[in-house]
This record gives sequence, C-alpha cells and structure tokens, in this order.
Amino acid sequence: MPHVRTEELVTGAEAFRHSHYGALHSQAAFLLLVGRQLRGDDAAWKALAQPLFAAPVEAAVGEDLEQFPVPSVRPTGERFHSERITSNLTRRYGRRIPKRIAPVKEFTALAEPLADLAERFRQAPSPLAAAELMGACLRHPHELVRVAGAASSVPVTFDVRYLLRLLQTGAKSDDPLVRALAATALGRLAPDDPVLRRLVRPGARAAGSAPAHTSLIVHGTWARSSPWWQPGGDFHTYLLNNVAPDLYNAADAFAWSGGYSDAARQLGAQDLVTWANAHAARGLNLYAHSHGGNVAFLATHGGLTIGELVLLSCPVRIPQYVPDFAQTNKVVSIRVHLDLVILVDGAGQHFPFPEIQEHVLPIWFDHFATHDPAVWQEHNVPGML
Repeated sequence: MPHVRTEELVTGAEAFRHSHYGALHSQAAFLLLVGRQLRGDDAAWKALAQPLFAAPVEAAVGEDLEQFPVPSVRPTGERFHSERITSNLTRRYGRRIPKRIAPVKEFTALAEPLADLAERFRQAPSPLAAAELMGACLRHPHELVRVAGAASSVPVTFDVRYLLRLLQTGAKSDDPLVRALAATALGRLAPDDPVLRRLVRPGARAAGSAPAHTSLIVHGTWARSSPWWQPGGDFHTYLLNNVAPDLYNAADAFAWSGGYSDAARQLGAQDLVTWANAHAARGLNLYAHSHGGNVAFLATHGGLTIGELVLLSCPVRIPQYVPDFAQTNKVVSIRVHLDLVILVDGAGQHFPFPEIQEHVLPIWFDHFATHDPAVWQEHNVPGML
C-alpha cells in the first residue's frame, strides 16, 4: 500500500464497506482498538499510571475516541476455535466470505459482510462478535487489515499458529506501516521469532572522539537500518537545512539496536550516554522517534543532560519510561491521532505530565508522519518547538 496520510475519518461499520486508504486505515484502527480492550491494555495502563497523579488519568487513547468511537467490550478470557468462527461465517454469509485470503478484486463481495459484522459488534459487543469480525478480516485482500486482525485476534482464539504466520509475513512487507504493525505484534507474541532478527542490528556504532554538535536524531524500534534518520536521509537533511544547522552529520551518528524489548531500550540508553561522553556532548537537543524517545528518557537517568527533547510518535509507558525532568530543559511531544503502531504496542498516546508540551497533528493513524519533512513543512512543526 502506498504511504498515504489520513486526515478525514470513516468510522464504524461504514469503514468496512470501502477499500480506499482512509477506510483501510480506519478498519485497522477499529480492530486494534477492540484488541486492546480484549487484552486489557487500557485498564492496565491506567492502573500503572494513576498512582503517580492526584487527578484522574484519562484513558490511554484519550479524546480520540470521541471522534472515532468503538464499542466497549468486556474481556472475559473466552477463546474460540477457528472452525467455529468459520462455520458461523459460512452459515451467515455463504461464499461471500472466502475460506482463504481474498484477491483484491473480490473486496466488493466481502464489503457488506464485513460491514454487517462490524454493525453486529456495535449492537452487541462480545468476544464472540469480535472474533467473528476479526476472523473475516484474516481473509481480507489488503495486508494492513489482515495484520491488524491477526494482532487483535490473539486474546480470542485457540489457533495462534495461523496468526503467527500472518504476522511473520507482514513483518517482511514492503509497506513500512504493515511491517511495523506486524513486527510489533510479533514482538509481543513471540519476541524470539527469527523473522524479527532481520529488523534489528546488535550493538551501537563506534563512538568517535570528535566533539559533537548540539543536535542528534534517535531512531526507534526496527529502524536502525532505515535511511530517513541517517546523514543524507530525507528527515536528517530537512532538519539540517531548515531546523537544526548543528545536527550531527558525521558517519558515526548514534544508533542503537532497535530491538523490541525493555532490555534493548536500556542498552540503547547506556550506549547513548557512552556516545555523548565520547563526543564531549553536553545538553544535546534530541529528535527521538517512537521508542527512541523512551531510550532518551532512560538515558536521563544515566546522567545524560538534554537541552530540548522532541518526541515524535513516542509510546507512553508510565511509570516504566519517565524522564528525569531535572536533566532536561524542555520536552515537546508531536504525535498523530490514534497512531496504529502505538495501538498494537499497547502503550498510551499522550503524556499526562505538565512538563511535556503536547501537539497533536491533524493526521490519523500514521506512525511515520512525525518524521516526514512534508508534514513538518505543511503543519509548521518547527513553530511548535
């Protein structure tokens, strides 16, 4: 699927009737939000975060659900065999829902059953209704929706092996959003899966002795080999030419493994402190994408001093990842509405700390929009810093 941003929403059952990019992203978001409830992600997030604050903490996805409503479903722990789900779908819809992944040209026949399943779930939300909708979406012709369905089906199925195969295939996708969704879901389900090893690189780049400039990009999960953050990459070049002329531009720019684990982030934080010390860098300004922001948070507890920390689509995990605000001068968070990758990660989407200035772009679902130079220009992100 081409990289297309969603600025207009298609909500509820209506989203499942269409196959344009906004509708497909909406279908994925709907499934992921249901999956979060069935896993208990939001309840767990609030239970962990609330003791840190005197006032009530909002739900992990915040006010976005007012514009993108999804029915509440109570996690009961019920699981269903795929044979039962297939039998229910066949009895109700016949051949309109195929037994295997449908070709793109057959989406029209699949659209009305999908919309009907979404409406049935809205009217009577239950784990079984969710399992039936997700089961149908596992045959969806578009990979993004299949991966979202697989990621969300885990709490309601006994047949995890098939979901693993779908996620393994998705983690090899050419589409960066599909790849990130599938890899994150796979990281939660099977963190040692060999497919994930292709997406990370061990260790940090060798730290040189040349004094650093005052700005640095910290990439996120799975992104060590991505070009956008490296010298010569599109985001690096944009920042260097338009925002941060002191951006570090040498070959030994900092990198961490990009692994999807607490241990990988902790090692990344230690490597970041080591890199800064080796370059005599004090008060670095950091532009940190995704879990790179949490690597930066951890580094402040290891003694790293930060001038301005710009968080780009950072998953909110409290109290696990909280900065030492005494080590930072300013923290700004830039994010989008209902970031799909953060949904499957199980994290929160906004920071409840007054010390962190939050800016929400008028864009939905896209985890990578916050390091897109065109987005920075169109929405004047430099003016938010």
